Amino acid sequence: MLTAAGCAGAGGDLAGPDENLVLVTNQPNASFDPPLMRVGPQSLYWQAVYDTLLHSDVDGEPLPGMASAWSYDESKLNLTLTLREDITFSDGSVFDAAAVKTNVDHFVATPGPNGPMTSAIESVEVTGPHQVIIRLRQPDPGLLINLSSTLGAMAAPAAIARGDLATAPTGSGPYTFQASQSSAERKVYHRNTAYVDPAAYPFDTLEIKYFADVNPVLNQLKTGQVDAAMVRATVTEELEASGVDVISGSAEWAGLLLFDRAGVSIPALGDVRVRQALNHAFDRDYISSITDGNPVPTAQIFNAESIAYDPALEDHYEYDVDKAKSLLADAGYGGGFTLPLPDLSAILGPAINKTIDQSLNAIGVTVDWQRASPTTMTSDIASGKLPVALFQLAANTPWQTITNSVAPSAGYNPLRTETPELNALIDRIRIASGPEESAAAYKAVNRYVVENAWFVPLFRPGKYFALTPGITTEYQLAGSVPDLSRFQPVQK
Repeated sequence: MLTAAGCAGAGGDLAGPDENLVLVTNQPNASFDPPLMRVGPQSLYWQAVYDTLLHSDVDGEPLPGMASAWSYDESKLNLTLTLREDITFSDGSVFDAAAVKTNVDHFVATPGPNGPMTSAIESVEVTGPHQVIIRLRQPDPGLLINLSSTLGAMAAPAAIARGDLATAPTGSGPYTFQASQSSAERKVYHRNTAYVDPAAYPFDTLEIKYFADVNPVLNQLKTGQVDAAMVRATVTEELEASGVDVISGSAEWAGLLLFDRAGVSIPALGDVRVRQALNHAFDRDYISSITDGNPVPTAQIFNAESIAYDPALEDHYEYDVDKAKSLLADAGYGGGFTLPLPDLSAILGPAINKTIDQSLNAIGVTVDWQRASPTTMTSDIASGKLPVALFQLAANTPWQTITNSVAPSAGYNPLRTETPELNALIDRIRIASGPEESAAAYKAVNRYVVENAWFVPLFRPGKYFALTPGITTEYQLAGSVPDLSRFQPVQK
């Protein structure tokens, strides 16, 4: 592989990557239209073509992006953004305040997977050629981080008007999409020479390949044909023995999502004692020991690095079969009940099904495994078809976790469960006056969700990226995969 002449902008001599960065992910791209774009592994596709109003550091704190400055008023209902004046879109049009309004209005008006990001937005007001105010109905602690994600991805207004963004993105990001060289399994990008910060992306071309099964990629990693790829824990030792570096992060949790907390289709789940019994039924340490990568056992859905995490809650549901049986009997289900559960062993591994069967059978609950497709599971959940699912969800910033899984409008709260007590706790986060008050409010939400057994978290699976020599990256709190900007050449 040739040393990249085009990488000199990053500073210093490089350890050997060429001018082309080749990444492999385990999901195809859903869309390039910002309201319809997906986060997680699919972020890499759109981060190539769109810059965002704000950026974020590894801890999820906001940094300047297309907006050079921002500030809230005292009410936290009005966010003023001051925009850079030197940005143009790849079609030659100028980025300005009117473009921001067009983009945010389009996002609000278009139903999509990230709809909760706009739930607090009332309007966008242009107050100058390069200044806007985003006006909110209620304080939104996640707005700044969302402006570094899909909500902040800015497309050229003319492309929005044409309605072809899904397949023909026009942004101001570091690369331009090459549709003629691309396919469903391979996206190709060339450097955008007008990008305002070229040193941040030191590769002249980018390829992102989709493989549902990483095994065909292993030899390509070993030979340097691929620079970085998402891989499973089971192959990390083999790769490291071949000189391939592997980094890991843990920004997800896996377990049972108990959507039917009102007991509409499964009456038993409407009783908190039943949901608590399900939590006591599992030996989380054992489950983690037999799961690929030996993930960390957990009883809570919030990221262990976030201010919402409470170590004391990890002991709230000790493995206790007798207690689980007693809770079921108190709830009137001493004879047990049947729990339908979609079979996702293709993702989480076959051992998990056997363990769930044994654990629930031990307390009198019979699992009815049902055929499920990993590719349609997200849409099936969103439609409200499933009363419960065995699934794996992101656990990024604490507010993202709330808006993703807990709030009444959350995508993974499809049956819209809410209580006045929990709503009040969430409102405390919105109006928190400082870090200590904010941390206490987040922990209170976490404790409520755990004590009322909204979920049955089991473990925190590791996410692994394999890197050929000469490439480095790092995970950040606000994302289950590293941002595209974090893939960099190693300095000699």
